[in-house]
Amino acid sequence: MRALLWIVLAATAIWTGYWWVGSSQIESGVKAWIAAQPPGMVSASSVEVHGIPNRFDLTVSDIVVSDPRRGVTVSSPFVQIYAMAWKPWHVIAALPSGQVITLPDQKVTVTSDSIRASLQLHPSTALALNELVGEAHGVKLGSDAGWTLGFDTALASAAEDATRPNSYRLGLRVANIAPDPVMVQALAATDLPHIVEAVVVDAHAVLTAALNRNAAQTKPQLMALEIADAQINWGALRFSAKGTLTAGPDGLAEGEIALRIEGWKRLPPILVALGLIKPDVAPTVERMLGIVAQQGGDLEVLQIKLICKDGGMVLGPLPLGPAPRMRNMSGA
Repeated sequence: MRALLWIVLAATAIWTGYWWVGSSQIESGVKAWIAAQPPGMVSASSVEVHGIPNRFDLTVSDIVVSDPRRGVTVSSPFVQIYAMAWKPWHVIAALPSGQVITLPDQKVTVTSDSIRASLQLHPSTALALNELVGEAHGVKLGSDAGWTLGFDTALASAAEDATRPNSYRLGLRVANIAPDPVMVQALAATDLPHIVEAVVVDAHAVLTAALNRNAAQTKPQLMALEIADAQINWGALRFSAKGTLTAGPDGLAEGEIALRIEGWKRLPPILVALGLIKPDVAPTVERMLGIVAQQGGDLEVLQIKLICKDGGMVLGPLPLGPAPRMRNMSGA
């Protein structure tokens, strides 16, 4: 019996020592990382680790992350990151309500019921990404420029696709989006509801390198984006897309995305409400879209392709300008 007691005490001492060593390394590592950033990039009022004996609970208070070159700053009252002591490769992060995003022309405040993320890495020396899942509930964005945007729930994920190298499955679902009231008022003449029911994306991304602990050196870039399904459901307006874009020799996107829009006649008023076109141009846009719909054989459904080719991008017969850059060929 006495031997068993000594074994228990020794195991407890070893485990406690492991926790203290681990927590000290986490705390000093985070402080060192903050201190190593260029002046004005990252700051925090305190870094603390609690949770003895079974968890590492990291709290970084009053954190501010800035990009002075772009004039963007993000601040949060705190960030909390949790990990079980016996499974440090699986961490959970949480944000409180009250983030502030400062842009060159406005300041956006983010309030929420909850924002959480779960990160699972492979337990190996490379610490490669296994799965990343983020979820948010009761989110509202309010800008001092006068607009608001909210949604009930959002779920985003990125998971390793083990069947292909450097490939990750991407998912997104946002439910019950409340557009800015000014936009809703501008659309009062349409039959669109005040809430966008859902935005859904199912896609694959193929990168130039794996997402792991060496990503800062290998700098993974996008090689291909395969959209299996993308949808926006807003009352009678139904939007869907699928297709593939790949990075060409110059790093610009090549490929095509097939778009299908049911209830497309509601698009011109939306474009006007968003300030993308002027009201007097809306009838012309509607006539052009009607011609495209007629070519598809169904006047109620608009089927059109977004094509990226030879450095340019066109939507059906309409040129949109240069194709988006997917990969920086300079390697910087």
